[in-house]
Order: sequence, then structure tokens, then C-alpha cells
Amino acid sequence: MGWKTKWQWLLLGICAAFLLAYSLDHRSQTAVKVEDPYASESEQDFLGLVMTYFALPHGESTLVRLPGGKTMLIDTGSAEDWPVLFERLSERKLTRLDFVVITNDQPEYAGGYAQLTSQFLVDTVVVPKLMEQTIMRAIPLRPSQKRIAVANQGEWKLGDEVSMQVLLPEEPLFLSPQNNSLVFRLQHGKLRFLFTSGINEKAEERLLERHADQLNAEVLQVGDQGSNQGSSQPFLTQVDPQVAIIQTGKLRDDRRESHSEVLERLGESWAETYMTSHDGSITILSNGKDYRILKQKK
Repeated sequence: MGWKTKWQWLLLGICAAFLLAYSLDHRSQTAVKVEDPYASESEQDFLGLVMTYFALPHGESTLVRLPGGKTMLIDTGSAEDWPVLFERLSERKLTRLDFVVITNDQPEYAGGYAQLTSQFLVDTVVVPKLMEQTIMRAIPLRPSQKRIAVANQGEWKLGDEVSMQVLLPEEPLFLSPQNNSLVFRLQHGKLRFLFTSGINEKAEERLLERHADQLNAEVLQVGDQGSNQGSSQPFLTQVDPQVAIIQTGKLRDDRRESHSEVLERLGESWAETYMTSHDGSITILSNGKDYRILKQKK
């Protein structure tokens, strides 16, 4: 009988050790969610707002994960960008998007919409009200698709912590379609993110005339993929960004002719400038007070 008792105790000890190891492993697998961006090792364990400016070969697309988990994709890149964008979204284990914002009807911004909706469930499409019909002709939007048309000077609450303030387009419309792009500022607590889509200096002048007090932002998504036709010195002075992000597939050496001036102006503004073709996708973690920048090399 003694040997049976010993085996019973041994078996009990093995079971206890297994349960303890499982418990510790389970706790380690369940990452602790954190609110401090500087205490976070990755976007997965961060509780706040996560903004990822994707590095694409041709166009622009930015993913926003709102506090609470809802997702917003701003633009879809071009049709040629789709394999890369699909890979980036799949890496984040996404199968649906709560909002897709289309800022204009140009191929570099809306060209990937058809492929996106063939692979991902899109709950609501967001478009600028004044350009709604033009954009609807450019993308295969189902009549039953839920959509929101946002208007100039309108503010849209995306939750308790984040709001979207629309600045352009407004009447009268420009002849250039790029200058009728949706321009808006996302505000998370005290931090502001300005999105300028494809606009150039003409639209910037109107923004300075009519909305100068609403342009200041800590983070600027540089307009027109960083071309010299935009990001004028008066505009950059008014925005006064701490961080500027150029979403482009062109390398710095390939941009000397058409983009050297804007890089010089950004340098003079003291903005910390990132170029996705050089730095890869840029992710910003924000808790509404502080932010942290992560670079994801391609």
C-alpha cells in the first residue's frame, strides 16, 4: 500500500506543477494592456489610439484603431498597392473595418477600394458631402452600403475621446480635384492629427484664410505625397507640427527634383519628418497626452 500512496502523491504533485505552469503561461500569453505609450512594447498591448501610416508603393492609406477597438481606414491606396495593403491589414488579424474614409476620387487614394471590399467587411463608408457623387462614381459603392457624408465645419464624435473636425472641401469648389479633397483634424485628448490628402498650395491658402485657428496639430500627414506644390511655408508655420509624415513610394534620392523644396521647408519648421519609402510604415501610439512613434521597416 505504501508504494501506491507514494505514486498518488507523486501524481498529485505532477498535476499541481502542470496547473501552475499552465496558469503562469496563460498569464504571460494574456498581455497586460497599458495606457502609457512608453510602457508599451507594441500596438497590440496598447489601450489608447493607434495610428499607422502605411508604406505603400504608389498611394496612401492610414489605419486608425480607436480607443475601445473600432477601426477606421483612411483611403485605400491604388489598385497596384492592394497586395501590400492586404498583407498589412491581415497582419493585424482584421476581417472587418468599422469605417473607411475616402478623401477624394483619385486612384492613389481610392483605387484599392474594390479589392478591399472583396476581402473585408466594411460597415460604413465616410465621404466629404460636397464630393459625394463624384466619389461614388469612382468607387463601386453598393446602393445599400451605409455611408456618412461629412460637411465642412462639422464635428463628428468617434467616441468619448476622439473627434473628427472637417475643414475642406467647401464652396466654391476648386477646378483641381485634388484641392477638393477631404481635409480634417482628428483630436484625441490634447493631441491633434491633421490629414491633408492630396491638396496643394491653393487649398492651403483657403485654409489659412478661413480656418487658421483650427490648423495647429502635433502630427501632420503631408499633402500631395510631399510634392513641392504643397506644404507652403505659411501653412507649415500655422500648423506648427512636431511630426510630419510623407506617405510615398519614392525614395529620397528619386525625389530631389520634385520634392526637395518641401523637405527643406519641413526641416526649417523643425518637424521630425518621416518618409514611408525610407522609414517604412509609421505607427503612433497616443493616450491623448503623450505619444510614441514606432517604425516598421518594410
